[in-house]
Amino acid sequence: MGPDIEYASNAALTDILEAVDRPGDFCTHGRLYLPMPVLAVEGVGTLSFPVAEAQIDALIEVAGRAPYGKGPQTIVDTSVRDCWQVDAAQLRIGGHAWAETFAAILGAAAAGLGCDPERLDARLYKLLVYPTGGFFAPHRDTEKAEGMVATLTISLPTAGRDGQLVVRHGEREMVIDMTAQEPSELAFAAFYADCAHETRPVTAGHRLSLVYNLCIHPGDADTPRQPPDYAAETAALAKELSAWLDDGATDKLVWLLEHDYSAAGLSFSTLKNADAAVARVLAAAAENAGCALHTASVHIEESGHALYPDGDYVDHWDSPSADDMIMGELYEWRHWLDGWVARDGSEPPFGAMPLREEELLPPDALDDAEPDEQRVHEASGNEGVSLERSYRHAALAIWPRSKTLDVVADAGIADAVEWVAGQLAAEGLGAQVRGLIVRLTDLWTHNANERDEDATRCRVRMLDLLTETDDAGLVHRFLRGAMLSYYGGGENDSLLNALALIGEQPVRQFLGDFVAAHFARRPDATMALLRQVAEQPDPLPRAALRAGIDQAVAALPAALDPKRPADYWSPFDRWLTLGAAGLRDLVAVALCCDAADSAKAAATVICEHPEAVTPDRTIPTALNDLGNEPGLAETAAYATLWRHAVDFLLARSANPPLPPEDWVIAANVECPCELCDKLRAFCADPVARVERFAVRSDLRRHLHGIIDSNGLDLFHETERRGRPYTLVCTKNRATHERRLAEYADDVVAMGSLLESAPGGDQASDCRPLLARLQHSVLATERRDPRV
Repeated sequence: MGPDIEYASNAALTDILEAVDRPGDFCTHGRLYLPMPVLAVEGVGTLSFPVAEAQIDALIEVAGRAPYGKGPQTIVDTSVRDCWQVDAAQLRIGGHAWAETFAAILGAAAAGLGCDPERLDARLYKLLVYPTGGFFAPHRDTEKAEGMVATLTISLPTAGRDGQLVVRHGEREMVIDMTAQEPSELAFAAFYADCAHETRPVTAGHRLSLVYNLCIHPGDADTPRQPPDYAAETAALAKELSAWLDDGATDKLVWLLEHDYSAAGLSFSTLKNADAAVARVLAAAAENAGCALHTASVHIEESGHALYPDGDYVDHWDSPSADDMIMGELYEWRHWLDGWVARDGSEPPFGAMPLREEELLPPDALDDAEPDEQRVHEASGNEGVSLERSYRHAALAIWPRSKTLDVVADAGIADAVEWVAGQLAAEGLGAQVRGLIVRLTDLWTHNANERDEDATRCRVRMLDLLTETDDAGLVHRFLRGAMLSYYGGGENDSLLNALALIGEQPVRQFLGDFVAAHFARRPDATMALLRQVAEQPDPLPRAALRAGIDQAVAALPAALDPKRPADYWSPFDRWLTLGAAGLRDLVAVALCCDAADSAKAAATVICEHPEAVTPDRTIPTALNDLGNEPGLAETAAYATLWRHAVDFLLARSANPPLPPEDWVIAANVECPCELCDKLRAFCADPVARVERFAVRSDLRRHLHGIIDSNGLDLFHETERRGRPYTLVCTKNRATHERRLAEYADDVVAMGSLLESAPGGDQASDCRPLLARLQHSVLATERRDPRV
């Protein structure tokens, strides 16, 4: 039983396509009496025909066992395939008449399969030797070469009996006698690669076969194959498509193909007989009706309750394999298309497009389909064992060309943006592409991943498209509709170009709202945008920048507060971390637009929240950058930040940390157990350096956790001697070493602050603090900071 899926009910269209004449068949075969080739085998010599027993024995000597494919594996198993093979590299085929002989065979195979002989290449693959009893169980060929569509096998004259080739497709079956015994007799068969086939046992003698891969080489997908003329069918189909367009019930129709194709091998140029004929008619009708046509892969995934074949629920994991189970009630499913190829062979940037209800044709086509993969999942809770099935099927997808953007956007807005960008690159900004960009703006939607890098790239592409239109109203609509909702921080360059189009008043309003919306989550990037706006050769009036700065300063107190509610911005953003670059840009932009009061207010708030904007690292780095900009070191905001950083560093590192006087370790361990009492006593002992705890494994794990979670200055390792093992704890100087490293970094930061001291009117107020800072730095230079 196939997947549970809704089909379309377009009976007229189905009748037309199912009535299309089908050139060729899934399998063709024949027998010819022609001049034989000169066939030489490395290590054996030139074969005579019929091939003598002694030469067959010699062939087996230089041959290898023929394997078969099982999923990604290649396996040798004579219970599945009993046969020998000689690689093509060991074979030399020639003779004056062989080219003509082989051309006749290939022409007959192409005609029988419905392929264009001008586009069919035959590539020698193997020489197979089936001994008495040799066979190959039912299987399908893998695509062994690029463009492979079929297999050609030619039986050479030998003394043998039976070994029939059986080829199946759908409900049809061909049984082909492949024996060839006369000296000039050749039996051949060709069949499409996705057809199930087998070689029945050879009951006497041997069977020798040359095997070729038949490949379609690149060509025009619309090249006519052979008559019949499909003019009547094309006209009728175009009429039905026009009626479907007027009805508007679905955005697209998806026609399932008869043959299987690999994901890499599916295109208009590789379609086989019936599929090629249907595609040819549908392509012509689509052109007349104004529709787009593509090949694609249909994917169906279903999850449901696993049942035994008798209908009982599977409720134990040690049940039969997935192949023995049947699907019960479905509780989850997904249908989609991907792998898009256009008629010209190009691969448009369409993503995984949903397959909607009543878009699939012909009805009931998958009713007997077997899943490509079937998996079971263990029961959990009150749920029984679940069964998952996956199907993949080749198809033709058709939709109104005028609705291509809407259809593509159904797969995702990023795919739609890429497609429109491709149209712009190919056609330029004409009326049609401009209309697509306008429509794309109308279709713009947000999703759960709008904050990831891919979403940021998508917004950049969209902003660039909009800027190409030079349409201020359209750009402004997108800025307010999309960019106030989501911002990844990587859009600044494109935002800058867009802002240049929309005018002073819209920019002023947008920047204020933009900073209010995004400053607390992306402070550095938000301030970087304002800095870029300020540095433009033709900068906007300062009022526009002032709107953004005012919003940032207004948002600072709440954004920096570590006690704010967890959902102030999201459960994951406890407080804002303003980096050195963001702080630098905030102060610089505020001062460049005459907002010195705002800059001072921001500096004051920042000084009140050292946990969010660190005075030992972030502020000195920002001040070093700001001090290089004319006039900024003379402002009150600058001096406020400088004094805050200096006060903090002098309080912590005016003098180097003294080495510990004893081996006491701070241990605020709250656990009241006896072991932790012993651990606390050891940490408080000023002399003891090593303590041993001979306890069982769970108690050792408990001590491990206490030591690590409390960050105690202890090395601990298990001594695996005796019973129970002993946890050996040794005191170390980790806290002091960390403090020494911190002190060394603080000295560097103080040196930076010394070089970036405030100037102008602020210098006199900061002079006493500067003197203390100079004294501390100079004193440090006279001694080893590690003492």
